[in-house]
Amino acid sequence: MKYAEALQVLKRPTPYKLYTITGEETYLANNFLKLLLKKLNPQEDPEALQKFDANTELPQIFQALDSSPFFSEKNIIIIDEPKFLKENFAKSKKEEQELFNYLADIPDYSILILKTLGKLDKRKKLSKLLEKTGMVVECETLTPWTVEPWLKTRLQELHLRFAPEAFTYFLEIIKAMDTISLDFINQELTKLTLLEGNNTIDLPTLKENLASIPEVSAFRLWEALSTKRVSAALNLYNIQIQSGIHPLQILGLIVRQMRQLWQVKVLMGQTRVTPAIVAKEVKLHPFIAEKIMNQAKGFSLERIETTIQALCEADYQLKTGSAPPALMEQIFIEFTKK
Repeated sequence: MKYAEALQVLKRPTPYKLYTITGEETYLANNFLKLLLKKLNPQEDPEALQKFDANTELPQIFQALDSSPFFSEKNIIIIDEPKFLKENFAKSKKEEQELFNYLADIPDYSILILKTLGKLDKRKKLSKLLEKTGMVVECETLTPWTVEPWLKTRLQELHLRFAPEAFTYFLEIIKAMDTISLDFINQELTKLTLLEGNNTIDLPTLKENLASIPEVSAFRLWEALSTKRVSAALNLYNIQIQSGIHPLQILGLIVRQMRQLWQVKVLMGQTRVTPAIVAKEVKLHPFIAEKIMNQAKGFSLERIETTIQALCEADYQLKTGSAPPALMEQIFIEFTKK
């Protein structure tokens, strides 16, 4: 089940005896484990916990499951990155069957928690057994169009408020990232809680406190381009180059934003659309969709398509070392011509 659904299931009084926490978003995985342990071991009794790593042999795991707890109500056994979830870890068919038997019938005094960074192969017999006899929690990496509910919840937890324009700006920065790291986002939000008088974070305050983040600098570059402020765009580009950011990294961001601008422009040309319709089609926050629609009005579809072609050619030239001087600057100038 998905992370959000698993949180609701966690509120039920009777726990499972087998939990499997999977997925690439470590923040969600670690947070679910923390909440699970709080439920299973509210007294934080260290005697109740046994932790094993990927090198643990199956007989040692079997012994831990069989051992009756002496000083606690339950044995809580946590295995980090168990090999048997990723490969044939059993030394024989007999040992493999023994593993299946243990997982299917864990003693009432033991709870087993498996935690792995990867995804389960749902075609395998073991994966089907884990889903049938226990709870499998999928902690998937969030996307720009699914991160908003998490962000709102986290702001409430931190007792932090964003002004509407600051919230939209923060979402746009997240959208500009190569991959969304909740650990990183949480770290930046936590820093904002340390500001004096932080009842509501307005847009100037947010920009000031995020200015040093590379993704923010790149996002400001795109804002300048999309509003045809070529001098500001060239200045921001040179600042990033001087700070050691490779042109290809900047190009990647610009290409993603340009393709999104193209998608919105095409939609606007097909029919009379609203920000809500664009948001649904392109998977954006309505505020962001409206902003891109306004940006798209300043460019012809031909100009956007020509710039995307130029950026693709620049990507090849930069990768092969054949790029002429000021290649990116020239593309920016052509794109923002009145």
